[in-house]
Amino acid sequence: MGRGSDSVQAMLERKHLLPEPALPQVTDLVAEARNMGTAFQPGAFLNEVSVGCEADYKKHQLARGRIMLHGQIGYRSFDQTRDAWRDIHARLADAGHIIDRYGVCLDWSMGYPQAQRSNRPTGTGLILRNATQMTELTEAAPVAPHFGDFVMGMPAAVENTAAALGAGATSIGNLGQYFTFRLPGYGDDVFITAETVKAIALCANQPVQILVHSNLDDGFAALFRDLACALGVVLIEQYIVEDMLGASISHCYGHTYSGALPRVAFQHALGQVSRHPGTMIYGNTTIYGNDLVKNYAC
Repeated sequence: MGRGSDSVQAMLERKHLLPEPALPQVTDLVAEARNMGTAFQPGAFLNEVSVGCEADYKKHQLARGRIMLHGQIGYRSFDQTRDAWRDIHARLADAGHIIDRYGVCLDWSMGYPQAQRSNRPTGTGLILRNATQMTELTEAAPVAPHFGDFVMGMPAAVENTAAALGAGATSIGNLGQYFTFRLPGYGDDVFITAETVKAIALCANQPVQILVHSNLDDGFAALFRDLACALGVVLIEQYIVEDMLGASISHCYGHTYSGALPRVAFQHALGQVSRHPGTMIYGNTTIYGNDLVKNYAC
């Protein structure tokens, strides 16, 4: 080996890649999560449809050949969000239709531990003051709650996940954000990783199946031009969540897909490797051109 190879080898030594003298042990983190006990409480949706979790509900709808509807609520105001949760369901029901699930656009500051949020910068999304507000939201109508962004993969992963479970959510994310999102002014990757591991282990320890949601387009998969590599991300996340930590992972995609053929191809491939129902499929939310109609259609 030459001098160049020696220098590369030196750069790859543990002391350069992981300078911390000691890292948390996964077994200790999992044990800590298990000691938290059961956080899950069935909410208005699960009581209404008489199933134990959203995964079971999805399987029932699949057997019926029905396409589920997911609606995203993006108000900054808690009152507006709660009213929308109630009113959308009621108006659709009056018209003979069903909205199966709501996603909520939480503010990215929700990713900070609650005790720190008052001193941290905020964005434009919904900020829930406490777990009680999360439950009040999900009880407004019998629609499945999906808390995707800024729950897992964040410094507040454990407290946010526990609050979501207590509010009746059985689809919680977003693991994809762990790999590519960083909150302003927060750089402790070890703590974020430890809290995310505990949050996943907490989901695995509940009496019903909890889907750990990962939006592939929020992680590294969005950077690949080859869809086989994007599918490889699915396999890696499956290994982490299911094989290592004993939970269930569910994926969504679509934000960066413009053509019908890649969408269908990836959906078929994802169906071959997924062990559980997917969370959702999005339209292309990243395209932006002169034709506004086309932007929305894609």
